[in-house]
Amino acid sequence: STSVPATHASLQQRSQQLQQEKQRLMQMLDERLTGLLDILGNDSDSQSHPVQQLSPSSDDSPKQSAAAEASKARQDLPEKEFRQRCSLLTELFELSHFRTLQNVFIALMSLYGLSTLICDTMDGKSLVDTLSLPLLRWAFGRLPDAIAIWMAMHAAVLLAAYPAYHHYAAAPPASRRWRLAWLASYIAFQLGFLVLPLRSLLAVQLPPASAIIVLTEQSRLMMKLHAFVWESASRGGPCPSFGRFLYFLFAPTLVYRDAYPQDRPTRWRYVASNLGQVAGCALFAHLLLVRYCLPVFSHWRRPSLAHFIHTVFQSALPGGLVLLLAFFAVLHSWLNAFAEMLRFGDRQFYRDWWNVTSFRSWYRTWNTVVHDWLYAYVYRELCLRFGKRSSSLATGCVFLLSSLFHEYILAFSLGFFFPALFVFFCGAGFGLMFANGRSRFWSVFVWASLFLGMGALMCLYSMEWFARRNCPTAYPGRPVLDFLVPRSFTCPM
Repeated sequence: STSVPATHASLQQRSQQLQQEKQRLMQMLDERLTGLLDILGNDSDSQSHPVQQLSPSSDDSPKQSAAAEASKARQDLPEKEFRQRCSLLTELFELSHFRTLQNVFIALMSLYGLSTLICDTMDGKSLVDTLSLPLLRWAFGRLPDAIAIWMAMHAAVLLAAYPAYHHYAAAPPASRRWRLAWLASYIAFQLGFLVLPLRSLLAVQLPPASAIIVLTEQSRLMMKLHAFVWESASRGGPCPSFGRFLYFLFAPTLVYRDAYPQDRPTRWRYVASNLGQVAGCALFAHLLLVRYCLPVFSHWRRPSLAHFIHTVFQSALPGGLVLLLAFFAVLHSWLNAFAEMLRFGDRQFYRDWWNVTSFRSWYRTWNTVVHDWLYAYVYRELCLRFGKRSSSLATGCVFLLSSLFHEYILAFSLGFFFPALFVFFCGAGFGLMFANGRSRFWSVFVWASLFLGMGALMCLYSMEWFARRNCPTAYPGRPVLDFLVPRSFTCPM
């Protein structure tokens, strides 16, 4: 009889020990994951090697003081440092708990696909028509024309812009007027590069997805050319070799360096896996649009305010899923595929944006490829020239430039000017930069804002898209005015 209580006490003690061991292991795992995120997601402000601070004495000459201030400014605004590292999701997917998230998305995609097949079959639609993905084929239509424009743009950069800069860099030091003439020529080339591909795109009337390919490639090449010219001209000396420029043109970065960290030999199976993930994300996005967007928005003209608000909240979930799919397809899978093919070692294309508690951090971590370019060639240069006190002005310029190019790509891809994204970006997006917090509430707030914002954008652009198909124009014979004025404003309800 005395052995039973003793056994019960021993079991209770053993249970307490196991509970303590579990808590210790969970705390250790949390610390290791936090350390991993800190290592892989270092903020760009700390990406340079530490340098000794300069504190000039009061008896230094004005030149020494100015040099010290310039050095201090450059220390506070460090340059981008490249080093060999994997993408964050690549590291996290090595843990089975994180691979489960990927399995959930694959399961969702399978269910959406099965639902589409069953519903189309029950509605009497042909199985061949459903499997041929008509919406996806239409969106990527006239792909040969898009490829031709893409090749022409690359030829202009490789065969015109690079030889011109090579000639400029090889020439002996010239007068200020001569340098200004070269600067004017460079600006003229960039403006021509902006206008001519756009005219070709409009002439052949590319569908939305094909147009997005051309316009994003146009923006990428303009940013790459500016980075190459700026970095090379700033340091002086001879022009970098054509091979380095060609590698940079296809490397998954927008910041030019003569050399980048090199990774292991190319794993072609890994490349195929990432490209397959891109195709899978495109298929999943197609299913979301077919199963949700087309039935809801295809008959829209100009909905009532109550119906619009109701639809915005209904669109939050599919809109958020489209955002996640775009992130994973482009910023993870596509860029990792190209990094693997080029053995590009620094694969920090994003950081742990899903853990942020403010939009200021989200903008810095969502897309570090574009953020690094904006930081290096807009924000940093403005602060170095006008002082750190101009940081608010520099931030505003970054937002304005980014918003303009986003709106430019959307407007000419969809075929109409409807600045909803510009208003969201420069309005609510800029204002939310000043809403900071560290608690869990702010993390939930960021996620809810992203999903609701995507739902609102999906509704607004769908409303204008179908208004232009269901309503006559209010400006016949005036295509420019019809392009600029949203038709959903004049469409009857």
